[in-house]
Amino acid sequence: MKMELDSETEWGYYIDQENFKIYNIKDEIPDGSFVVIKEKEYIDDLNRTVIQTTYGIVDGQKYQPMNKKEISKLISEACASYILVKNKLPPKVSLEKEVIPDKPAKLAFVMNNYDTFHLVVDKDLLEGTNPAEIFNSLQEDVPELTEEKDPWRIEYAKSSRSTCKTCNKKIEKDTIRVGQPNYYEDHLNYRWNHENCIFWKRLSINNVDGLDELKEEDRKRIEKLLK
Repeated sequence: MKMELDSETEWGYYIDQENFKIYNIKDEIPDGSFVVIKEKEYIDDLNRTVIQTTYGIVDGQKYQPMNKKEISKLISEACASYILVKNKLPPKVSLEKEVIPDKPAKLAFVMNNYDTFHLVVDKDLLEGTNPAEIFNSLQEDVPELTEEKDPWRIEYAKSSRSTCKTCNKKIEKDTIRVGQPNYYEDHLNYRWNHENCIFWKRLSINNVDGLDELKEEDRKRIEKLLK
């Protein structure tokens, strides 16, 4: 399907659900692709420009818009199919939490620094196989977050304005928040998460800053999670 975007205000990407590769939208988009479109919009009341994001899928050579929850469900299905065929996680997909037996697996498809899809893969999507059985066998395929150049950051939230990148809920002031290092225009910032939304087994005590700034009881609890 051919999609034309306004070069002044719009840009976008499509995701091939067969291989999870991400491409810039230039002209033709293959059938079955997931689509993410960005648009600059000036808001008079705010006196600033914001970026609006819309989602959709190309189905039968027609573009069907949908909300993020709907497209995340379809990406979850594609993720399960990929795992069953290739016996490994798709590119840019990682576990968000340790998989509990007989419970759905929660994963994140980090498309880029600004777009993350939270996926749920259950027994039905895996053709009746227990998710824990499959994902335990794929542990060696999970990318090590400790390979990142910069350490993660743990601290008490300075306000209630930050939003958890895992559950999308507010992080309350003075509660612990855990930040994944992220660069924007060469400036280091963090993608903040609730303490309970982190998959601690994928982190190392040697790659987390801020532990010595926590209260003793909080520091000891986090150190146990990091072991």
